Amino acid sequence: MARRSLASLLQGIRGPERLKPREVALLCHELRTLLVAGLSVVEALEALAQAQPGEGGAGIHGDLVDRLRQGRSLSAAMSDLGCFPALLVAAVQAGERTSNLVDAIDTYLRHDELMGQLKRRVVSAALYPAIVVSLGLLVSLFLLIVVVPRFAALYGELGEGAGAATRMLLSASLALRAHPLLLPGLLAFAAVGIVVATWNGWWRAAAAWIVGEVGWLRVQALRFERARVFHALAMLVQGGYTLHEALSLSAGVPAGAEGRLRIRQAQASIEQGADVATSFAAAGLADVVAQRLLRAGDRGGEFHRVLHAIASRYAADFQTFIERMTRIVEPVLLLCV
Repeated sequence: MARRSLASLLQGIRGPERLKPREVALLCHELRTLLVAGLSVVEALEALAQAQPGEGGAGIHGDLVDRLRQGRSLSAAMSDLGCFPALLVAAVQAGERTSNLVDAIDTYLRHDELMGQLKRRVVSAALYPAIVVSLGLLVSLFLLIVVVPRFAALYGELGEGAGAATRMLLSASLALRAHPLLLPGLLAFAAVGIVVATWNGWWRAAAAWIVGEVGWLRVQALRFERARVFHALAMLVQGGYTLHEALSLSAGVPAGAEGRLRIRQAQASIEQGADVATSFAAAGLADVVAQRLLRAGDRGGEFHRVLHAIASRYAADFQTFIERMTRIVEPVLLLCV
């Protein structure tokens, strides 16, 4: 109870924390299931709160119910809490406009699933190299601590005949063997450094810097960003928002300031009277093929279908890149290890 009170106090000081993506998706799935079963929004949220007593999710459900009973709409209640993604709030608001909340939640879940698939592919591609490198380091440490010292006497007879690299290797190995606490200390220091870097987000900044400095990685990161932006725009335009409103709501989709600046540039260009394709191209959001699709969609109607097609194209290109890099990196990494 004391720990819960302290956590609540800290949350009150720092402000509301955003829910994790998987928690948002789970809430949406559960709410959609109950709505399809015929329950009202209030009844569905009350049922979810009762099904999870004592958990953080029950508190979220209860807060939503309290605001709904005060006459607030579901989108306004979500916005008041400040822990839901802006895209979900916008999708729910669009569903309230059309009196079709289930379709709005379905649209957001499809968007979340696509983004989840792209992220899982990146994690899966990085998992195997991480395992191989870790095993290689463990084998190297075993050789340094156990195997190399057994040959120290043999190499010691060579005297100056041994190379500089060999002498450095022997010195490092003997130092590790003579000071058994040195290696655990170094490993603990490295572990603390990784935890601190993860907690403070330094690893994200380092990864962003590396991606920004390497040209071909920058191109693929731009494809991933475009896939997210266009899919968010398609979801919002399909929900009844104008493109101008959709661009405003999608400004938080890119992870970096540069991506958000691109969206604002495209929005400003459209406000000044430029057509959509030219505005997106000038802001760096669309290539030649995307420009043609945007012009066709601008003339033919059902603009959200064109946006979906562009998002799917960028997502497919990014997935192809991940698959090819996985097939190339894995054997090269094994050879290096």
